[in-house]
Amino acid sequence: MDIPEKFAEIFLGNVFASIATVMKDGSPHVVPVWVGYDGECLITAGGKEHLRHTNMKRDSRVALTISTPDDPYEVYLVRGNVIEMLDSGGVEFLDKEAQRRWGIEEYPFQREKDRYLVRILPKSIIDTSSIVPGGGK
Repeated sequence: MDIPEKFAEIFLGNVFASIATVMKDGSPHVVPVWVGYDGECLITAGGKEHLRHTNMKRDSRVALTISTPDDPYEVYLVRGNVIEMLDSGGVEFLDKEAQRRWGIEEYPFQREKDRYLVRILPKSIIDTSSIVPGGGK
Protein backbone atom coordinates (compact mmCIF):
# COMPACT_ATOMS: atom_id res chain seq x y z
CA MET A 1 0.00 0.00 0.00
CA ASP A 2 1.20 3.50 -0.80
CA ILE A 3 1.57 5.67 2.31
CA PRO A 4 0.88 9.37 1.62
CA GLU A 5 4.12 11.34 1.87
CA LYS A 6 2.94 13.64 4.66
CA PHE A 7 1.33 10.86 6.72
CA ALA A 8 4.33 9.90 8.89
CA GLU A 9 5.21 13.56 9.49
CA ILE A 10 1.88 14.45 11.12
CA PHE A 11 2.68 12.20 14.09
CA LEU A 12 5.47 14.57 15.12
CA GLY A 13 2.73 17.02 16.05
CA ASN A 14 -0.28 16.84 18.32
CA VAL A 15 -2.64 14.92 16.04
CA PHE A 16 -6.23 14.21 16.93
CA ALA A 17 -7.83 10.86 16.15
CA SER A 18 -11.12 9.02 16.47
CA ILE A 19 -11.37 5.28 16.10
CA ALA A 20 -14.44 3.37 14.97
CA THR A 21 -14.91 -0.24 16.00
CA VAL A 22 -17.72 -2.65 15.17
CA MET A 23 -20.31 -3.44 17.85
CA LYS A 24 -21.75 -6.93 18.24
CA ASP A 25 -24.91 -5.84 16.41
CA GLY A 26 -22.84 -4.39 13.53
CA SER A 27 -23.30 -0.75 14.49
CA PRO A 28 -20.27 1.57 14.80
CA HIS A 29 -18.71 2.69 18.09
CA VAL A 30 -16.53 5.82 17.78
CA VAL A 31 -14.26 7.30 20.46
CA PRO A 32 -11.34 9.76 20.53
CA VAL A 33 -7.89 8.20 21.05
CA TRP A 34 -4.24 9.13 21.05
CA VAL A 35 -2.51 7.47 18.14
CA GLY A 36 1.08 7.07 16.99
CA TYR A 37 2.75 5.58 13.94
CA ASP A 38 5.78 3.29 13.89
CA GLY A 39 6.40 3.36 10.15
CA GLU A 40 4.21 0.31 9.54
CA CYS A 41 1.32 0.33 12.02
CA LEU A 42 -0.81 2.81 13.89
CA ILE A 43 -0.38 2.44 17.64
CA THR A 44 -2.93 3.24 20.32
CA ALA A 45 -3.67 2.15 23.88
CA GLY A 46 -6.53 1.97 26.30
CA GLY A 47 -8.11 0.26 29.23
CA LYS A 48 -9.15 -3.36 28.96
CA GLU A 49 -12.55 -2.37 30.36
CA HIS A 50 -13.25 -0.14 27.35
CA LEU A 51 -15.92 -1.23 24.91
CA ARG A 52 -13.54 -0.71 22.00
CA HIS A 53 -11.25 -3.40 23.48
CA THR A 54 -14.11 -5.93 23.45
CA ASN A 55 -15.07 -4.89 19.93
CA MET A 56 -11.51 -5.16 18.55
CA LYS A 57 -11.04 -8.61 20.10
CA ARG A 58 -14.21 -9.84 18.39
CA ASP A 59 -13.78 -8.00 15.05
CA SER A 60 -10.39 -6.66 13.99
CA ARG A 61 -11.76 -4.16 11.47
CA VAL A 62 -11.34 -0.51 12.45
CA ALA A 63 -11.51 2.91 10.84
CA LEU A 64 -9.85 6.10 12.03
CA THR A 65 -9.95 9.77 11.21
CA ILE A 66 -6.71 11.54 12.03
CA SER A 67 -6.41 15.31 11.82
CA THR A 68 -3.86 18.00 12.51
CA PRO A 69 -4.60 20.99 14.75
CA ASP A 70 -2.99 23.45 12.33
CA ASP A 71 -5.17 22.66 9.32
CA PRO A 72 -8.69 21.29 9.83
CA TYR A 73 -8.68 20.15 6.19
CA GLU A 74 -5.60 17.96 6.63
CA VAL A 75 -7.47 14.80 7.57
CA TYR A 76 -6.49 11.20 6.92
CA LEU A 77 -9.14 8.50 6.65
CA VAL A 78 -7.68 5.13 7.58
CA ARG A 79 -9.17 1.66 7.34
CA GLY A 80 -7.32 -1.32 8.66
CA ASN A 81 -7.15 -4.29 10.94
CA VAL A 82 -5.92 -4.81 14.48
CA ILE A 83 -2.97 -7.19 14.14
CA GLU A 84 -1.89 -7.21 17.80
CA MET A 85 -3.40 -6.44 21.19
CA LEU A 86 -0.59 -6.60 23.71
CA ASP A 87 -0.90 -6.78 27.49
CA SER A 88 2.29 -4.73 27.85
CA GLY A 89 3.29 -1.36 26.46
CA GLY A 90 0.00 0.48 26.94
CA VAL A 91 1.03 2.38 30.06
CA GLU A 92 4.34 3.35 28.46
CA PHE A 93 2.62 4.57 25.28
CA LEU A 94 0.16 6.71 27.27
CA ASP A 95 2.97 8.12 29.46
CA LYS A 96 5.04 8.97 26.37
CA GLU A 97 2.09 10.71 24.74
CA ALA A 98 1.29 12.63 27.96
CA GLN A 99 4.90 13.82 28.08
CA ARG A 100 4.90 14.82 24.42
CA ARG A 101 1.46 16.43 24.35
CA TRP A 102 1.06 17.87 27.84
CA GLY A 103 4.63 18.06 29.21
CA ILE A 104 3.85 15.83 32.21
CA GLU A 105 5.63 12.64 33.27
CA GLU A 106 2.70 10.24 33.57
CA TYR A 107 -0.70 9.81 31.99
CA PRO A 108 -2.86 10.88 34.96
CA PHE A 109 -6.15 9.09 34.27
CA GLN A 110 -7.05 5.63 35.52
CA ARG A 111 -3.48 4.57 36.28
CA GLU A 112 -4.75 1.66 38.34
CA LYS A 113 -6.48 0.10 35.30
CA ASP A 114 -5.02 -2.64 33.11
CA ARG A 115 -3.82 -1.14 29.83
CA TYR A 116 -3.28 -2.72 26.45
CA LEU A 117 -1.31 -1.64 23.39
CA VAL A 118 -2.95 -2.02 19.99
CA ARG A 119 -1.18 -2.24 16.61
CA ILE A 120 -3.33 -1.48 13.56
CA LEU A 121 -2.15 -2.31 10.05
CA PRO A 122 -3.61 0.21 7.59
CA LYS A 123 -5.25 -1.22 4.46
CA SER A 124 -6.12 2.17 3.00
CA ILE A 125 -5.19 5.75 3.80
CA ILE A 126 -6.93 8.65 2.12
CA ASP A 127 -5.39 12.11 2.43
CA THR A 128 -8.40 14.44 2.19
CA SER A 129 -6.16 17.49 1.77
CA SER A 130 -5.42 16.19 -1.71
CA ILE A 131 -9.08 16.54 -2.67
CA VAL A 132 -10.12 19.68 -0.72
CA PRO A 133 -9.25 22.99 -2.43
CA GLY A 134 -6.67 24.74 -0.26
CA GLY A 135 -6.39 21.82 2.17
CA GLY A 136 -3.11 20.54 3.57
CA LYS A 137 -1.29 23.85 3.06
